[in-house]
Amino acid sequence: MFYLTQFFKILFKSPLRGFFLVLFSILLVFSVGQKAYLEEQFTKMIPENKAGDYFYALIDSGESYQTVARQMQALPGVYKIEILTETQIKDEVKNVLGTLQLDLTDSSLDLNYAGLKVIYTRELKPRAQELVRDYLTHLVGEGSITLGKIKTNDQLNDKRSQFIGMIKTWGYSLYLFIIFTFWVISLLSVRIKIAEASYLLESYQRKKRVALKMAMNGLTLIFLLSVSVTFILGMPQLLNLLVVLAVFIIGMSLHAKKYQWENH
Repeated sequence: MFYLTQFFKILFKSPLRGFFLVLFSILLVFSVGQKAYLEEQFTKMIPENKAGDYFYALIDSGESYQTVARQMQALPGVYKIEILTETQIKDEVKNVLGTLQLDLTDSSLDLNYAGLKVIYTRELKPRAQELVRDYLTHLVGEGSITLGKIKTNDQLNDKRSQFIGMIKTWGYSLYLFIIFTFWVISLLSVRIKIAEASYLLESYQRKKRVALKMAMNGLTLIFLLSVSVTFILGMPQLLNLLVVLAVFIIGMSLHAKKYQWENH
């Protein structure tokens, strides 16, 4: 009890150091003990991009394009159907006319069309893509629809998507590394104060290995407190708790060295 009291006296005398040691100890134990839960949360935070290649379809406005969109949305291999705005329709009409080498002004364009953007699911095979296009043509009628060429979803290859994918894969590991780093820093900052206090106690009260005993008592209590917090989300992974316990024991062993006052 004496060593535990001395440990917390040090924390109260250095409140910021003590606060961060307790905080990052709880976060470290919680993060390791509830590893499966946190990994799931990182996955949910960044949903997988399931959108694949796409094409545009211009439909005669006399057709019920909203009904067509609903029917296409239910088709296997179709990720999403987007109804185009007037500006998007105008741009797509220009693209189609451009392939025919026709140069028309905006005022001469007949925008008597409804526009759909048909987005495939990722990695849909070319044969299946053509079947979707054939079904749409059959659904609307060949004379009432114009299909654009299939375009690659650039978002699958851009740097932003690659970065998001990396965060999704390594997010938990990066988070845990940051928590562990701050825990080590906070532990070392408290270690200095423990060394100073232990020197005085060993010199004037003839006690031995004071720093180690204070660290063992204090860190054990903090570890038990952290474990109790971990149970808030249910049963933690016990094997993981044993791993983080070993980390705490290593942290305690850092105080085994006998310090001289002049070193600090």
